[in-house]
Amino acid sequence: MTILDLTSHPVAAKYAVLVDVGYLYAAAGEVLLGAKERKEYRVAADELIQALQKHAETRIHGELLRIYWYDAARDRVPTVDQRVIAQLPWVKVRLGNLNARGQQKGVDAQIRSDLEALARHHAVSDTILLAGDEDMVPAVEAAQAYGVRIHLWGVEPPYGTNQAERLVWESDTVEIISADFLRSYFSRAPVPV
Repeated sequence: MTILDLTSHPVAAKYAVLVDVGYLYAAAGEVLLGAKERKEYRVAADELIQALQKHAETRIHGELLRIYWYDAARDRVPTVDQRVIAQLPWVKVRLGNLNARGQQKGVDAQIRSDLEALARHHAVSDTILLAGDEDMVPAVEAAQAYGVRIHLWGVEPPYGTNQAERLVWESDTVEIISADFLRSYFSRAPVPV
């Protein structure tokens, strides 16, 4: 009888990074600039995505499947910035709708759907979820039932918390991204004259 030595060939993780852009931008805009609306600041998104990718590489040793970038646009027509992001390697832009009041619609549903599909098809062993909404909890539980580890990332809040308590509880690991990490990617928008 042969005994397999699994220690000599450790299984590398395959992971995805799912970013709720609405949460990331709103939380970072608030903590860094005291901003309440996206039009108050500019984001160097391509550089921010590269920084998040590098940070993920230090946390999960394995192969990146891709970064899913969930945002919204009026009538799902991508902005110039979203078109630039969509052309980045290993990045998949997913757009929900932005209604007349500037509220995102359909973004959470896309995140939940992708998280569950990646888990169900065993496409990943780990998922980094940068989000804060309690609506993610059922998808996190479903992904975990398929054996996927969920690493929840949040943005440092100015006070208290900016993530749902149940989402924090259900995740396998939790990490807060510091304001200092995000600072160089956010700047105040020029005031129109």
